[in-house]
Amino acid sequence: MVQQYHRIESPTQTSEDAIQQTSSQEIWGKPARGSEVPKVKAYCGALPIGKRGIEFTTDIEPDAGVPPGYAFWSGSREGIVLKDGFAILKAIRVINHQP
Repeated sequence: MVQQYHRIESPTQTSEDAIQQTSSQEIWGKPARGSEVPKVKAYCGALPIGKRGIEFTTDIEPDAGVPPGYAFWSGSREGIVLKDGFAILKAIRVINHQP
C-alpha cells in the first residue's frame, strides 16, 4: 500500500539533498547517533503547513516497532539497498518543498 511521508529541512536534510532526492527518486539515510545500522528516517503523513522539506510516497513497508508518527527503513530487503554506509529507499514520488 502506498503511504505518504515527509522529512523536514535540517542540517541533515538540506536543500541540496532535496534536489538530489527529487531527481533520483531515492531517499538516503545514515545510522542514527550511537548506532551502526544505516536507516532512512522520516515522519508519517504530509509535510506540516509552513515547514520546509520533502514529501514522498513509497510502497515499501517501514520497519516494525517504530514509535507512532515515525517511519524507519533499514536492512537489506526488497526496496532497500545498503551502499557505502547508507540505506537507500526507492520512492514512487518525491516533492521538494525547499525552494
